[in-house]
Amino acid sequence: MHDLIDPAFRADGAVFHSRLTESVGSAAGLPFPLFLQQEGLLQRMAREAALAATVSGVAFSDDEHPAVIGRLWEGLEVDPPLNLHGDWLSLVPAPQQAVLLQRWQELRLQKYMDLTYSHRIDAYFLERRAELERVVYGMIRVRNQGAAEELYLRLIDDSADFTQLACAYSLGDERYTHGLVGPMPIGQPHPSIRQALIPLAVGDIAPPLRIDDWVLILRMEHREPACLNEATRQQLTTELFEADLAAFLAEQDLIAALDTHASAQVPDPGNSAGIGQTVDISHTEVGEPAALPAGQSG
Repeated sequence: MHDLIDPAFRADGAVFHSRLTESVGSAAGLPFPLFLQQEGLLQRMAREAALAATVSGVAFSDDEHPAVIGRLWEGLEVDPPLNLHGDWLSLVPAPQQAVLLQRWQELRLQKYMDLTYSHRIDAYFLERRAELERVVYGMIRVRNQGAAEELYLRLIDDSADFTQLACAYSLGDERYTHGLVGPMPIGQPHPSIRQALIPLAVGDIAPPLRIDDWVLILRMEHREPACLNEATRQQLTTELFEADLAAFLAEQDLIAALDTHASAQVPDPGNSAGIGQTVDISHTEVGEPAALPAGQSG
């Protein structure tokens, strides 16, 4: 029996090399920026460039240095500097530089987001509060409408135990968790599930709900209203920034931007006024990145 099964991977060598050569040749014939765009690399590079430009003007005051240094050097067995003046990163051993640089970028971005979006968080929270409520709900998932109706009647009329029915009859993974799903934001489940859960009080059971090939019975187990704590504030701040960043990148013609920048790098003897030269934004003041993402929603 086992002689009939050959688990080894097989491929026609000639066809493989022919197709590989063809694919590489097609890619080689494209302009390099266009190749990067088609592979999704240009978009990733553009995001990284936008993030770098966003934090380019972010600095920390001397009073902030001790806390920032503590965050940067957390868990590192390297003596930290007394302050962050000058090229402090070059004084750190090479193995730790990559970690410190990543943390440095994250801390600068966090300060930028806090300064830029703090005045919008309260209003944005009111918009998102209903979707941020956290819930735990019970679910029984079956294929047959009739079976779902029977289980629903047993729960409503006979006060059957939801947990026992879920373990015995549910066909989804929730049968391993006694039918419980969550906790999670109420906006996270399938839209039809979310709409069924919204009006339920704790202990209420929704009538059978068909979604594609499944029929669901849902019961509300726990509701936790959203509150504007530090974790929620951070989540909303990040949401606002990511929305602005995505809008900024969507407006960019990345291929044209590369062509324009490349042309600007070519010295023009007649351009004594500096027209067409690149602009240094490394000293942009915090909160005033006019051409960068957050400036769009102000």
